[in-house]
Amino acid sequence: MRLIYIIGLLTVIGTGALWCGWYGMVRRRIAAMLAAVSILAGGVLLLLAVLPDYSFYGTTVTHNFAAGKNVALTFDDGPYPPYTDELLKILEQRKVKATFFMVAENAEKHPELVAKIAAQGHEIALHALKHRDFLKLSLAEQQKDIAAGKRILEKLSGQKITLMRPPHGFRDWAVIDTLQKNGLTAVNWSVIPRDWTNPGVSVIVDRIMEQMHPGAIILLHDGDSPKYVASREETIQAVSVIIDKLRAEGYNFVTVNELMQKGE
Repeated sequence: MRLIYIIGLLTVIGTGALWCGWYGMVRRRIAAMLAAVSILAGGVLLLLAVLPDYSFYGTTVTHNFAAGKNVALTFDDGPYPPYTDELLKILEQRKVKATFFMVAENAEKHPELVAKIAAQGHEIALHALKHRDFLKLSLAEQQKDIAAGKRILEKLSGQKITLMRPPHGFRDWAVIDTLQKNGLTAVNWSVIPRDWTNPGVSVIVDRIMEQMHPGAIILLHDGDSPKYVASREETIQAVSVIIDKLRAEGYNFVTVNELMQKGE
């Protein structure tokens, strides 16, 4: 079922109600109420699709409270040199394993980075073949993107790809269904410092520490898809501080799949 069609239908109903009320076919109060309900319902459905921490449209992993003081660092939109290279050095120095949600077309451009990430024991997951809003894609386009992206990442990494974070975290019934048909679980996040806006290293760190909780999935970016122009230096610098601060508070770093298995 496509969310965009439902919202379109609700818009037509709301507009039709107002039209009928204007021309006296129904009472204006009833027409206004019907239009308001239609608009509200469409807004709520859209909100549930874009907010990261709801599973209204199907299972979406955002955290695992049962995991205790285990958390998952995740990085989106890469690989993207030189920032992914710098990030890998930090993670290796501090012996931290992370999950990289890759854009497959980026991975194809930098196969050596994909191999390096896999060799260091990090988890590789799919973000998309191309960084596009899946709510706007047809079912055929969704399937083609996901299948191709998964195939590329599996070939380059040697890992079985089981997780996907839809671009922007947006998903509806159709997106979740397509993921499941391809053997993928939808993963979003519970901690988001909005690092892609480059607000400053200290701001990124402070936002994460303020939102932190046991079993969290932390969203950061080593890439800049689809523009490939923005610096990720602030994120890279923040990662070292974040790791040290969280470890000082007793947190342990695991991959998303490991986090999902904790407490079972």
